[in-house]
Amino acid sequence: MKHDIVYILKNNYDSEEVRYSLRSVCMNFPFRKIVFVGGTPSDIYPDIYIEDIQEGNRKWNRSTHSLKKVCECEDLTEDIWLFNDDFFVMDKVREDKNYFNGTLEKRVIDLMRKNPRGSGYINQLSTLKNKLLSMNKDTLSFALHVPMLINRHNALEILKKNISPMFRSLYGNYYSIDCQYMEDVKIYDLETVPDTSYISTTDESFRDGKVGEFLRAYFSEACTYEKSPAERLRDNTKEIYNEEGEIRNE
Repeated sequence: MKHDIVYILKNNYDSEEVRYSLRSVCMNFPFRKIVFVGGTPSDIYPDIYIEDIQEGNRKWNRSTHSLKKVCECEDLTEDIWLFNDDFFVMDKVREDKNYFNGTLEKRVIDLMRKNPRGSGYINQLSTLKNKLLSMNKDTLSFALHVPMLINRHNALEILKKNISPMFRSLYGNYYSIDCQYMEDVKIYDLETVPDTSYISTTDESFRDGKVGEFLRAYFSEACTYEKSPAERLRDNTKEIYNEEGEIRNE
């Protein structure tokens, strides 16, 4: 079964990344419909757009607000793929898979090596780890930059409980989802061009790095979502002959 793909975009979204992400999806990823929530570029036309004035002072507050609206939308498939605008699909995807990247404990240790003074993000990771342990759940880290398949109703259930702002790792462990290990694919520097099934970029590496140059060249052809609905309808019009041998459009 094909599922809907959801992009949560900030209000007044103006980046080019989602254009190339969509091109990679159309080339390599099976789906039913493309859904934008929050923001939408003026020249890209998703199948479904969910308006949302994102509330909250922090990025995760705003994205969580939009995610709740997505989960409440009954026009979408029950299971949905969560995409970011900086996710690029490099190979044909043939089956549904979720991925994790080590444990929350290991992630905390790695981050503390880089920042011994700690941070709010590190504190949230530790808090989530302890909360999951108190619920006898696994403590895997799903904080890697690849698509995640979630169930809307299950997601809404834990979002309402406000257990943690770290939705992906909370969801994956709370529901013990099937998953396999993957190294993260985020490219932070300006020199690396990886040979991986997925690629994710930062604003800087997409704009100025070799990986961005590679992605723009690799996905150089526009996809259907860069055409207006009228243009798409015209492209999909078929010539069908009626019983009198006359062409009618459908």
